[in-house]
Amino acid sequence: MSILLNTCRKSNGTIAVSDMLPYFEVMNGRFLSQEEVTPALSLATDQFLVSAIQETGTPVLRIYSFPGDVVLLGRYHAVGMQPQTEETIVMRRLSGGRVMPGGQGFVQFSLILPHRSALCSDDPYHLAPFQVLNRYVRGVLQGLRAGGVSAFYPGRDLITARQQPLGWISFTTEESGLLLCEGGLAVHRDFSLLPYLLDRVDPQGSIPSQFFTAEQVLSVERLTAKAFTFSQVAGLICQGFTQQFALEFTHQDLNRSEQEEITTLAERQFSDTGLLSRLPRPDLPFQATTSTQLGVLQVRFALTPEKTLADIQFSGDFIADPLTLSRLERALRGCPLEQEALWQVVDRIFLQPQSYLLGIGPLQTIPETILRGSTAAANV
Repeated sequence: MSILLNTCRKSNGTIAVSDMLPYFEVMNGRFLSQEEVTPALSLATDQFLVSAIQETGTPVLRIYSFPGDVVLLGRYHAVGMQPQTEETIVMRRLSGGRVMPGGQGFVQFSLILPHRSALCSDDPYHLAPFQVLNRYVRGVLQGLRAGGVSAFYPGRDLITARQQPLGWISFTTEESGLLLCEGGLAVHRDFSLLPYLLDRVDPQGSIPSQFFTAEQVLSVERLTAKAFTFSQVAGLICQGFTQQFALEFTHQDLNRSEQEEITTLAERQFSDTGLLSRLPRPDLPFQATTSTQLGVLQVRFALTPEKTLADIQFSGDFIADPLTLSRLERALRGCPLEQEALWQVVDRIFLQPQSYLLGIGPLQTIPETILRGSTAAANV
């Protein structure tokens, strides 16, 4: 992406710093809005667009909402349950992070880019993984402020107003480097709905979650004392990305061919809304849990007769790239339960620039959590 500098001189011949602002070559993108789309079709739509952008390279911004009540699991929550009850649908997002509410009263967004640095550099690794959310949340914040909401991103995975949660944001990447940044906003209802939804679908309390009371959270409508339609919120978010980045969106609905492909994908891959992609494993008898920045890191593992790791599964509220997490789980097989040996494996895996695991604090948390579980293993 080329950068042009504004070098207009003032009448006295000097160049003011304010005049030397970067102007980026405008990138064309596709804007798509879908009101009350089913969770299965929504997941399939993102997956379809992810595949399409690998061929076209065209950024896509999708704004959407779900009907009814929806529980949004993160990609790495190891839970086994029915995908819905009579009142509530449970779906697994493509990105990691904590459990969030969705459905009526909430608006979600997906930003799909050729790589994680696409709106600021040609270098895919120009942005470090921990910088990704800070960069792309700015489009959402810009849009909210245009709608009268003074929103902020304090870090991690929450969007706030008056220091209270108002939205969430997360991301994932493909092996090709392609980025899917997604999130949601509490427009009419708020995050205090989550415990009521979880009571319906998870009465045993198997899903780790942070609960908020009504006094601890906000919605866009409660904050502004105004009613917002889905179209208004979608327009604000689109406007925010257009103003914050060098983007020019064309509103383009799905054509008939795309709709047919997405429907087929939804029926084939997301009929259970993705829940079966990461189930608890009864063959891993040892476990440990560590409280982290986003919630918890859970480790389940089995041992060989020599007391090395036979197999291991990580789950919880973290944000990670799927390929690296799979590589980490494979690389730890056969590793002895020793701090240095475990750390050498972890350190080697995360040396690559495309690798990340965010939301757990220092990566030393990984071997420390495994060793905590090994205390129980030592008594076997």
